[in-house]
Amino acid sequence: MRYQESVQRAIDYIEAHLDEEIDLAGLAELTYLSVAQLYRVFSSLTGHPIKDYIRKRRMSVAAAHLRNSKRTIEDLAWESGFESNHSFAKVFKKIVGLTPSAYRQADIYYSFEPIRLEERVAYLEDREQSERFLEVKVIRFMPEKAYAYLHIAEQELGMENEAFRVVNELLAGPQSASKMRIFGHNVDLPSTEGKAQYGYRVLVVCEEEQIRHHAFREVEFVGGLYAVRKVSAKSPKIVQDSWDQLLSDWLPKSTFEIGTHPYVEEFIAYNGKVARMNLYLPVRRKQRNESIVVVSLPSTEAYYCKEHGAGAQEAAERRLIDWHVKQASGIGRDDEGYYYMSYNDGAGDSEEYWWENGILVNARANVLEAGLERKRMGAGLYACRESKTYGQLTGILDSMHRWIAVNGEYRFDEARQWFASYHTLEDGDIERDTLVKLYIPILLVEE
Repeated sequence: MRYQESVQRAIDYIEAHLDEEIDLAGLAELTYLSVAQLYRVFSSLTGHPIKDYIRKRRMSVAAAHLRNSKRTIEDLAWESGFESNHSFAKVFKKIVGLTPSAYRQADIYYSFEPIRLEERVAYLEDREQSERFLEVKVIRFMPEKAYAYLHIAEQELGMENEAFRVVNELLAGPQSASKMRIFGHNVDLPSTEGKAQYGYRVLVVCEEEQIRHHAFREVEFVGGLYAVRKVSAKSPKIVQDSWDQLLSDWLPKSTFEIGTHPYVEEFIAYNGKVARMNLYLPVRRKQRNESIVVVSLPSTEAYYCKEHGAGAQEAAERRLIDWHVKQASGIGRDDEGYYYMSYNDGAGDSEEYWWENGILVNARANVLEAGLERKRMGAGLYACRESKTYGQLTGILDSMHRWIAVNGEYRFDEARQWFASYHTLEDGDIERDTLVKLYIPILLVEE
């Protein structure tokens, strides 16, 4: 038996007996290792001494009870293998950073999930990236059998939690679901009778005998390389903001790019209610570096919508979408013009914050001005970087601003506006295949 298989067997046994006393000699025998080998190999493969691993898992379970139930600290101490509240509280504070009673009232979440060695991926990132995103890990899901349920909703907001609730009921309650891994992802569905409908596919990874309802069908969970981040499921906004940070901030600065497999969410539930989620962003090794070049652009005509303050992004995007639907202009093709986006760098909830969506017109185009403002983008030099559509592009913008700041030849041109233009490939996937070119106005530094 390979060392990885032996250690994973130990992890699985620990997980099944967390509320019991674990005899390490017996555990070593179960994994076909000596006690000394178990200590050494477990630590080298997981990064945690085996006793520390057991404590962290028990504290993670206790933290979930403290946050989501009225269980007493005395009960949790006993179930975690401690003979006194004092010793339990001491270890809990050492690991979590707060006493059990303080954690119960605090707005933080401690989580230490079971390690799955087959999912681990070794990769190199620069130190700044690793330290800034300590909570983001890259893992590899291996293909495996799953059972799928397709949930159809009339509105997109909140459909994930509704889909989980339905599946939880079909699985005969929270106790059944708690023993399974439950994932989900969005599915594009055609409109019916002119009404939009939204799909969310739930994937349950478990043994076949645990699935008793005919609503599930067997599928293959294709797996792949993923960047994963744990988040609170307290509100849809928290989840969406976490997705945005993964896509806009972490990904562009990493050594990865978007993969072709689906975005996935994993539900971590307590008593049938989603408490946390693991977000899985599909990635692959970056094929090429996205370099920054200096280009000269002519003055370009722009038709745009601009909004200020909180909600500016949503309002500006909605205005442009509504205008486009009414005009049916076809703008976006290379022979006519490009969609573009721009925003200021201020706080998103301040009145100084603005967001702008519009169309850059490169030739005679069928643009009707109704509902849009009109201006010209200034001619001159721009620092340009071509990339994928990484959300709000904050990571790309950071790298470009850093490049300009340390480059002795150029400085920022505050009189002109930066923008990002979008170029959709014919017959390509809009989300994955669209290219974006970012332009930041610059001036030559005078000698």
